[in-house]
Amino acid sequence: MNQLEHPYIVKLYDTFTANRKICIIMEYCENGDLGLYLKRQMGRSLPESKIWRFFIEMCLGMQYLHANRILHRDIKTINMFLTKDDKIKIGDLGVAKVLNQTLGMAQTVVGTPYYLSPELCEEKPYNNKSDIWSLGCVLYELCTLRHPFEATNQAALILKILRGNYSPISSTYSVSMTNMINSLLTKSQKERPSIEQILRSPTMTEKMKAYGYSLPNEDDLKIGPSNH
Repeated sequence: MNQLEHPYIVKLYDTFTANRKICIIMEYCENGDLGLYLKRQMGRSLPESKIWRFFIEMCLGMQYLHANRILHRDIKTINMFLTKDDKIKIGDLGVAKVLNQTLGMAQTVVGTPYYLSPELCEEKPYNNKSDIWSLGCVLYELCTLRHPFEATNQAALILKILRGNYSPISSTYSVSMTNMINSLLTKSQKERPSIEQILRSPTMTEKMKAYGYSLPNEDDLKIGPSNH
């Protein structure tokens, strides 16, 4: 994390040991995490414009990670932090992994059960498309205030994830939002879009322009080979 510098990723400033404990000084996010933000809604739906803004910022942060071959591996609402003006900052890279090759596949099963991808549930090798699935779960949660897949025990939850069936979001949201969620929650990781494909899709191009966002230059996505 010390090597990462991006407007939508929590900055690590320093680490040190004191009394045999590791202390980490991180960027302060005044408004807590997205999970807490959704609880504060008290069942009230978020406006679609707000959801798109959150989603765009999460995508831009993830683009930076994936461009540097970093898998987050624990994308969820409580790892999305909010600044005082409600800008998203992706945090908690404690289980992140740097792939040795651009198209490398990881194998260790990590993450939070509600956000696990089908390939992780089946203990198959996975890549950055697993982060995309988790992002789809977060986007669904922003629209519904609940997880797309829920069960009373982990075995039943995994079965639901593998089946890939979830209740549709409210019709008050646009078809574009429904289509985006369906795209991210594609069961096959080969058919699931990459973060670049998402950001360059017609829907995201339109939304980013409407809300004043732009794609970074390729050089802005790199932290340099000497930093890996």
